[in-house]
This record gives sequence, structure tokens and C-alpha cells, in this order.
Amino acid sequence: MRWELREVDESLVDQLTRELEIDRLVAKLLVLRGIKTSEQARNFLYPTRKVLRSPFLLKDMDKSVEILLKARDNSEKVMVHGDYDVDGITGTAVLYTFLSENGWDVDYYIPKRADDGYGIQPQFVEDAYKSGVRVLLTVDCGITAFEAIEKAKELGMKVVITDHHQPKETLPNADAIVNPKRHDEEYPFREFAGVGVAYKLVSALAEKLNIHPAVVDELLDLVALGTVADMVELLDENRYIVKEGLKRLNNTAKLGIVRLVQKLGISMISSRDIGYRIAPKLNAAGRLDSPDDAFRLIITKDEASATELAELLLGYNTTRQSIEAKIYNEAVQMVEEKGLSSLPIVVAYGRGWHLGVIGIVATRLVHLYNKPVMVISVEEDGIARGSARSVQGVNIIELLERFRDIFEDFGGHTMALGFSLKEEKIPELIEAIKTHVTEDDVRVEPVVMIDEKITIDEIDDSIIKAIELLEPYGHGNPEPVFLIQNSAVERLKIFGETGYNVRVTLKGNNKSIEGVGFGLKIQPSELYGLQPQFLRMDVVGNLRMGETGLQLNLLDLRVTHVNDEDLADRTFIHSFISNWRQQKEEDYDQHRIEDDVYQRLPRVAELSDVKRPALIRFDIPYRNAFFFHLMRKGRTLIINPSSTEAMHVYESLQRHNISGLTLANSINRVDGRHLITNAVYAEKFINSISDFDFVVLNEIQFLSKFEPDLYEKILRMFGNRAFFTTLYTFESNLPVYEVIGKSDFSIEDKRNQPKSLNNSNSPLVYLFSTHNSVEIFFNNYIKRVSSRDTVFYSSQLEPFQRLIISHLVRKRKVKRLVSSTNNDSLPSLFGKVEVRLFDFPYTLSEIIDTVSGEGNVLLQLNYSKQDVFRKRDSLKKLFPSKEELQKIIEELNIYLPMKMEEFEQFLGNYNVPKGVIKSVYKDLDGIRDNLVRAVDFEPEKITRLKERDIELGYFERYTLQIESLNVKEMFKLIDERYLYDSEIII
Repeated sequence: MRWELREVDESLVDQLTRELEIDRLVAKLLVLRGIKTSEQARNFLYPTRKVLRSPFLLKDMDKSVEILLKARDNSEKVMVHGDYDVDGITGTAVLYTFLSENGWDVDYYIPKRADDGYGIQPQFVEDAYKSGVRVLLTVDCGITAFEAIEKAKELGMKVVITDHHQPKETLPNADAIVNPKRHDEEYPFREFAGVGVAYKLVSALAEKLNIHPAVVDELLDLVALGTVADMVELLDENRYIVKEGLKRLNNTAKLGIVRLVQKLGISMISSRDIGYRIAPKLNAAGRLDSPDDAFRLIITKDEASATELAELLLGYNTTRQSIEAKIYNEAVQMVEEKGLSSLPIVVAYGRGWHLGVIGIVATRLVHLYNKPVMVISVEEDGIARGSARSVQGVNIIELLERFRDIFEDFGGHTMALGFSLKEEKIPELIEAIKTHVTEDDVRVEPVVMIDEKITIDEIDDSIIKAIELLEPYGHGNPEPVFLIQNSAVERLKIFGETGYNVRVTLKGNNKSIEGVGFGLKIQPSELYGLQPQFLRMDVVGNLRMGETGLQLNLLDLRVTHVNDEDLADRTFIHSFISNWRQQKEEDYDQHRIEDDVYQRLPRVAELSDVKRPALIRFDIPYRNAFFFHLMRKGRTLIINPSSTEAMHVYESLQRHNISGLTLANSINRVDGRHLITNAVYAEKFINSISDFDFVVLNEIQFLSKFEPDLYEKILRMFGNRAFFTTLYTFESNLPVYEVIGKSDFSIEDKRNQPKSLNNSNSPLVYLFSTHNSVEIFFNNYIKRVSSRDTVFYSSQLEPFQRLIISHLVRKRKVKRLVSSTNNDSLPSLFGKVEVRLFDFPYTLSEIIDTVSGEGNVLLQLNYSKQDVFRKRDSLKKLFPSKEELQKIIEELNIYLPMKMEEFEQFLGNYNVPKGVIKSVYKDLDGIRDNLVRAVDFEPEKITRLKERDIELGYFERYTLQIESLNVKEMFKLIDERYLYDSEIII
């Protein structure tokens, strides 16, 4: 969509500002609307009844008055024939009300759209004559009803046509024709609605009958209603009609209108309310069934009828919306399946589509395809009837004139028309469009014409008064369009099924304003995942006073000043949420991102040179930075007391994508440049210790409580050249070094309470101890809340994903994170953050990791007793007992030998992980060359059983104590980290 700033004659603006003593913005808006003199401006801003010209200046007005007055004098019956839209219904009501109250014998008739079609039918004329009608008076129709008018004349009826539609070259043979669009009409203003022409007629009759104009003006509420609904220009006389009519409409005594407005919740009726809220409800009756229901609503004087009819019209509208949605969906499906969207004029057709709504469907399809659209309903009689709608700047009538012979009939306006053709001609119509219409014929670039550039801080009372002064708005007097550039974005929300609706709060230096835009031609992906604080916007729109204050009605917007980094981050988040498994490293430039671990290195770098053995007490972020530093300097071996502690170290370091990092244990028997292992498996490396530049014994003090012999053995094998690292304080005769950071955290006890997903003002982290839980929760959370600012973190992710997500957290570009516990203090990178622990941990280190770092962490304990039991059970499953393994081996041996592929299929029958069983067979020498053989059960050879005693011992003695502590005791444990039962003495 192109934005174009209107050019204005500044000298005229200065002249009007000076002569009228009005605000410059008001003067500029007047000049932009073609108002150049002070007299024109006064009439526009302050229209009075004086702007209404004599109705007798209209051709045939004198004849019409004469015919109607003679009918009154002779007591001849007059029939007012209207149309089924709001213009026709209100026009009929104006004429019927005035004539019936002033001495005429009058009746009315409004045709049903489905049964009678548009306009006057010859059969109606015959029936009316038989019922005694001698004068036929039309409103909003008749200018092309040649056959019906001829029938009336044959029967001796007098015919008065009042209409505002474009006539053909010749006029019907009526006795009088009042139509400002007559080719020979000299009346200065030609843009009346049908009800406006009716108003001129009753004004002329009142003048002849010496009825005071104030009596006629009591009908202006209806005249304004029909005038706005028919979307004619709100200039000249129409401006007075609508401005005065709105005043009367807001104080109307017409009970039906009062009840309808009350049910719609409208406090003060504006021209927008008529166009978008009231008129559709009145139109719904004519679209679906009988427009008579809408007519009776606006003339009824009975309270009960007013309430009943208002409810009925709202019901019609609901039904209309349902029918419209069904036809729209069928039309889109039909167009896409048949490839008709590629036509320069899109065609959709179906059997029995409701004629009352196909015009609305056509309008919706125009918005979808941005092309002219024809929607056709094939009826039982073999005639296809349809509605066409065009895009701004494309004259649909001129295009269809190129093959007019295909149609039985068509007529309307440049933007909208109705037509009919035989069913068998539809394929010919499609071919004609392909042959005679090109894409160039329908290609237009939508343009928004801008009246004024402003800033948010410039929006004050003078602008609001200027906008109010130019009301009412409509065709010919569009709402002022303002351009606001380079605004900061405070809040942003995309809503609605299409994703094209936007609610945004724009921030100036001293004030903010909310804007809402519907059906904007933007791709939702342009805004997904990007936090408002990283956005600046240019917007164009109208300023409107709503119930909650001033707001912007957005017409279009452009995202500006989004730098390359922000754009890349936004794209990553949207892609991650859509399908993180499909992301490719080459699509993202992670080289622009510096890992946060580098900021910690200066505090730990010198420690690699201290004389060993030495004990170093760390906070987790600095311990991991130290490990990272060692691995940059040389090959490193880190030995932990247990497999779960080794897993904690390994997964924490994985966030930093260290090349050659390997976790080695009974299941994962691999080698690598840098090895993290447990004390049981560490014996495998005794002969290759000289290959490592650095050996670290991490939290080795725990081992002495479960395997004293192994503890002593590890100290003998590795102790003299090792760094001893810990998170805790205890007794030791080693030189002690400390690198302690600032830790700011609090704990909230929500144990055994429902897990809460409620949002928080702070960033949120949902924490789980296992990766599967992370992914499952993330997928369910995204589906439930449709979140565009949530990602997850775990070691399952690719290295580039882990790095980018750490960056997004550090830069506050996501608000919610679902994470595994071993993440090297990732939550603290948010700054102030709420962490909800939804899972019970395997180790104390996981809890300490959660609250470590430079941030302010609120740790919410939100796990249950069932979570604790499940964690204990999962640990026993990972480290099965001797009896369980013996039983499994005895059962498997029956079927062995077999190939590894078959063996793995068998393992699916057991409640023990496949890797554990395979590791047992490796220890018992049962796997060779992809063949698995039967083995003797020798528990002393099974590494996993040795690991079991340590794992379960550590969990039950240390981790489980968390469950028995109250919040104060837990805070002290984490904050002080003093171990009364531990020591390292060498």
C-alpha cells in the first residue's frame, strides 16, 4: 500500500485561518476537501437549514406535488413502492409517514429480494391497481422500470418516480420523475440518497400545504439514517441533513430505533455507528426474508412491538452472518480448487447460494484476492444471479461491457453491480474474462492519502476539536488521515483468526496512544516473536474518540528501525516455535553472538596456574567458566562422584558448545578430547592419565560417604595433580581458593499445589529435570497460550540453537523459557526472573544452578510428592538392582545368541533402558562383532551396579533432604552451602 501526502495551497489555508479565526489544521482539512472560500467553509462547518435549496428547483417536482395533492383532494389511493435496503426502507417510511399523517389514503410496498427481485414488477402494478391504487409513488427505484411503468400507464394510473440511481439514455413513461441524476437536471447538487429525494418531495408538499418546515424536519432522523447507510457524499445539503439528523437520531422518539440502539450498546450514535452497526441490522431483514420487519421497526409506536422487532432484526443479522460465513468458505474452496483466483476477475459460483448475502461475500473475497470478484448463485430455474464488487480504481461496469451479450441483465455502479445469466453461460463468462480482461486492467496499487503529519506528543485538544468540527464523516468527507512516524512501541498484540488485526500502543516522549487496525495487509510473521521494545513504527490512521479515550484507527503500518540483529532474532523465534527440529545452522549467523561465559573468564583465568593439588570453591557460573578455560588450554578430565553429578556438569558445559566435550560412563563408553565421567568409570583412564593436561576432581567429597575405598583409590590415582572443585564449604588441608559471585534469590513454597501457568510481570522460567518433560510441556504450552515470546532450552538442541537462545535470554528478547535444570544459571541472564520448578531434581547442584548468577531469582517450588516418587523410581530404573538384572539376563539368555538388531527389539519388552542392559552385556563380554551371546551373571563385573550404590545413596542422603526442609532451611542450605559431614584431607 502506497502512502501519499496530500498537497495543499498554503495561501488558501492561511486565508481561511485568518478570515474564520479557526485552527490551522481545520483550515487545511477544509482546503483539502475542496472548500476554498469563507462562505463555503461556514456552510460546511456550521450548516443551517439555509443550505437547503428550494425543492422546486428539481425537475418535475412541481408535477409530482400537483399529482399527489390532486390524489389527496380526490381521496385516490397512493401506493409508495420502496426498495429492500436501508435507503429504500427509510425513504418509504419518510413518504408513508408524511402522507398518512397529512390526509392521504396511502399504503406501502417493499419487495422481497429473493421472491420479487429488484425494482418494480409488472405483476405488482396489476395487483395494486386491482386493490384500488391509482397513484404509484416510487422511492429509491423506478428509473429503469420501463415495463412496469408502461403497465401502470396502460391501466390509467398516475406514476411519480423518485429515485437517485443513474438513468439510461431514455426515461420511463412516468407522469413525473424526480431524480437529481437526470441527464437534463440543472439542480446544483446531485448526490442525494433515495431517502434524500423523498425528503425533498415532502418538503415541497409541506410548502404547498403551509406546513411548518420544523414538522418536516422531524423526519430527518430517518433521512440521516438512510443517507449514511447508502454511502452517498456527505457534502452540501447532505451534510446538513446528516448533521442535523444525527442530533435528532440521538434524541429520537421512534421506539424501534431506540430499542435497537439500546440492544447494540450505543450510547451516542455517530455516522460510523450507522454504517457499521445499525444499517447492517436493518439490511439483514431484507437480505434474508422480509424488509417489512425493518420498516415496521422504524415506524412502530408500540413498545412491545419495538422490543420484539429489535430482537427479530438481531436474530436476522446473526443468521445472515452464519449463512455468509458458510457461503464464503464454500466460495474460497471452490475458487482455489478450480484455480479461478488467477483470473483477472475472480469468479465463484454455487447452487442455491442465498441472494441476500452474495454481495457481502463478494466484498470479502475482494479483500482476500485484491481483485474484482463475481459471486454467482445458480437457481432452480436455470438462471444464475450474481453480485460483482470491484477494487478502488477499477470500473467493473466498463470491464463487463466488453462481453455484455453473455448476460441476461446487469446494472449498478462502477464499484458494485448485480447481474443475471443463464447457467450454461457460466463457462463462457469465465472464458470471456480470460480473453477480454487482462491483469493490467485490474492492477491497482492501494493508496492512503495523508492529510497531516503529526507526532504523538502533538495530539492535544486542538486536534480533537478540529476532528469533531468536521464531523459527520463519510463519502465526500472522509475522516482525516494522520501520519505518525518513527514511534516507539510500548505494547503489541496480533489477534483474530486471520492474524491481520493489530492492537498497538505507541509511545511519545510525554504520552502514549492505543491504536487498533483490522484487516491490515501485513504478514503476521513480520511481527511474531519480536518484543515491542525492539520496534519502531510508522503508522497512518484516523484519530477517534472512543469510550475509553482517544485512539488510532490504523489503516496501515510499517515496522521501522529494526536492526539486522533484532530482525534475525525475531526470525529465529518464529521459526523455532513453528518447528525447531527443522531449523538449519546455515540460516542463522551465530558468529555475531558472544557467549556469556567469556565475561566470567577474567576472574578464573589465573587459577589454572595455581600449584596442585588445590581446592577451589566456586559459584556455579564461575566453576563452569573455569572448566571452560581449562578446556581451551588443554585436554581436560573431570571426575565426579556420581553419574547424575557428572550429567549436571556435562549438560551445564554443553550450553557453551565446547568442541570435543564427551560424557563417559557405563552406557556411553566413548573417548573424546575432554571427558566428564563418574568415579566408578574413571578407573578406565588410569593408564592414560598422562594424556590429559588437567584433571579435576569435582565434588569428590560426597564419594567418601558411599564408597570409602573408591574415594581413597581416586585420591591416590589422581589427587596429587588435580584441581579439587566444589560449590560447598567443608574442612580440608588443601590450599583453598574462592571465586564467589553475587547471588540474589528468594524461595516461594508452592509444593503440592496445582502447577500454575499464570503470567507474571517478570520473565518466567518453567523448569524440569528431564529433557522429555521440557519438550512435552513446551509443545502443550504453545498450543494453549499461542505464545510468540516463548522458547525452550535443553541439551537436546543443536549447538547453534543453544547459543542463540542464551543470547535471546540475555538480551530479554523472550519472556518465557521452558528449560532443563542443568543450564549453567541460564535463568539469571533475564535479570529479574521468576523460576517455577515443576520437577524434583536428581542432585543438589540442579537447585543451586537454578538460583545462581547475577540475576534476581524468585524460585517457586511447584513440584509434588508424586514428582518426588517418580524421580526416585526413574533413578531406580536407570540404575536397576542386582536381582532385576539377574532376572533379565536369565530370560534373555534363553534366546541368545542373536544379532544386535534383534537383541534391541527384545529389549523393548523390559522396564529398564536398553542402554543399561547393553552395558551389562558389554561388561560380561557378551557383545562381540554385532553379535550378542549368552553370559554368566557376575555382578562384581557390572559397572552399572557399582554406580547404583553411589547414585541411590547420594539421592537419598542429600537430594531428598530438600523435601523435608522448610523454605527458611532450604534458603540457608543453598545460601551457605556448608557441609557438616564432609572433608578432604590429603
